[in-house]
Amino acid sequence: IHVIRHDMYECAGRRINPFWGVKHISKYWEHATTINDAFWQAPKDLFWICGNTAYTNLPKDWSGSCTVGIIKPSFFLLPKESGQNLGVPI
Repeated sequence: IHVIRHDMYECAGRRINPFWGVKHISKYWEHATTINDAFWQAPKDLFWICGNTAYTNLPKDWSGSCTVGIIKPSFFLLPKESGQNLGVPI
């Protein structure tokens, strides 16, 4: 049996910004302890996703783990005529 081990490294202690190539996101890593409400606004067209909740701005008293991401609603459009065969009003 062959076991591969991966060492975990904490970038914060080494002053390495893993998002250095993405300017509009890298500021969040560089100033991770900033609490200013305006600072924690998600970049345009992105959201802070925390569990099952998404925010345009992180709440002042938030805690836990969040990620910056895109939300794409899942839906499709039916031609109006097709709705007559669904069995429910549209």
